Amino acid sequence: MGGARIMYEYANRFVALGHQVTVLHALRRPFKKMRSPLWWKRLVFAIRGAVRPAWFPLDKRVKSTIVDEISDSFVPDGDVLFSTWWQMAYALATLSPQKGVPVNLVQDYENWTGQADLVNASYRLPLRYAAISNWLRILVEKESGRGVQLLPNAIDTTQFLQVVAPHLRDPLSVLALYSEEKRKGTRYILAALQPLRAKYPLLRFNFFGVYPRPASLPAWVNYYQKPKDLKTLYNQHAIFLSASLGEGWALPPAEAMACGCAVVCTNIGGHADYAKDNQTALLIPTENTTAMVTALALLFENTTLRIQLAENSRIQLLEKFSWEQSIATALTWFDSLQKE
Repeated sequence: MGGARIMYEYANRFVALGHQVTVLHALRRPFKKMRSPLWWKRLVFAIRGAVRPAWFPLDKRVKSTIVDEISDSFVPDGDVLFSTWWQMAYALATLSPQKGVPVNLVQDYENWTGQADLVNASYRLPLRYAAISNWLRILVEKESGRGVQLLPNAIDTTQFLQVVAPHLRDPLSVLALYSEEKRKGTRYILAALQPLRAKYPLLRFNFFGVYPRPASLPAWVNYYQKPKDLKTLYNQHAIFLSASLGEGWALPPAEAMACGCAVVCTNIGGHADYAKDNQTALLIPTENTTAMVTALALLFENTTLRIQLAENSRIQLLEKFSWEQSIATALTWFDSLQKE
């Protein structure tokens, strides 16, 4: 839900500043074969409450609707069209100028569906592009040969904030996201549990995720399914662990930083903008359980380093990754696009 959550966040913050915002949820997407009739998909969207999802507090001033597709028949006239996901870029490219300046926000290198050629070609469409992280900005610029606007993700520090000071937390407490997506690297975390427990019998290791509790988890590991209070959960742990093999701009490690956790994470582009090795996090290679165990052990045994990483990373998020900065940058850029 991370990509949709970011778009809803933009919608809320744009409308709060007095802009008129309409969110369109399309039933059809280019290059995606529909396995069921349109009427059935519309019914499913309605039953699921897709127009105003329960998991996000979409501002009532935001007009939100379900449409058959992104085409001139269903898209209202406007100033800027702000979309995400590579398939929607192709839909935007077909719209008339009256619909607004088309902008696609690249939130990841979305090649995992096996359509890498189409993904790469989407960056060369006659649209404007923004990216949520520097590694994505460089990737799209290289593929398109054009400049790409950086619109970094941000953390709502009124929602994610430190309540328990790092020095008051159990130094052997670790939190991680559980996911069945292979690129999240959960299997490498699972492989680390036994050696960590053997060396640190008092280890308190917990997962959270959207899935039901996996049967494979040891009984001593707690699991929180769809936790409603992530802030409290982050604040109950000294360390957050991310083993992702690939991310656009990973939200959970940054949220954990804002809540005062020291972070151990993989050395990938999706962590790079806020995770600097030995400054704001400990970086480890991907697919390397041994390095993961070593990094966690270092923080278990070096309280000074753990607290220093937690404090440095939290301050960095407050200074460099605020929604106010990202929204101001986006609106200034939108204004310049309309004047071209």
